[in-house]
Amino acid sequence: MADFKECGICGKTIEDGEPHVKHGAQRICCDCALKIGLLPATDWLDLHGIDIYEKAEYKNGIITAYQKWGRGYRKDEIKIE
Repeated sequence: MADFKECGICGKTIEDGEPHVKHGAQRICCDCALKIGLLPATDWLDLHGIDIYEKAEYKNGIITAYQKWGRGYRKDEIKIE
């Protein structure tokens, strides 16, 4: 039988085995953990199968990620709703 929990912030169902963050007694989904600063943007990207970026930061609903590109970096932005 699957173990279902809810995100302590948004109420989204977190299924057994689905990535989440435990904060005290609460389970928090990855999106909310990113938004409140419990999960770094690079870890959020990794959990979603995106591992091509050297560094990333989250600010105002947007992840700005940088991929090594020649001698510099290529910048991509991902909007999180």
